[in-house]
Amino acid sequence: MEKITFGNKTIISTDFSDFETAWKIDDSLLVLEYLKSKNKIVLGGDILTEKLEHNYDNWYYDTDSNQNHKTNVEQGFKTAYEYISNYIKLNGTTFFVVIVTKEL
Repeated sequence: MEKITFGNKTIISTDFSDFETAWKIDDSLLVLEYLKSKNKIVLGGDILTEKLEHNYDNWYYDTDSNQNHKTNVEQGFKTAYEYISNYIKLNGTTFFVVIVTKEL
């Protein structure tokens, strides 16, 4: 379980496996904001059902070695934010998200 406090909100993840944590999809947008503020590059993620099962919906961002770290942080964030926002619009908020970041 992981806990993030960002702005005035605290959100808590759900342990999905020994190596992964999942966030409620509507909380995941705040998690992305938090990761961006920490200069983490979001490489991608998986959507899980409300029962924490893979449904094979996912996205990814390939870092661009010709760009600086800040640009990759922004582009990874934008890719993830757009994917998740569109997913919520099309499918609702009964899902979870596993977010993969690049370690520095």
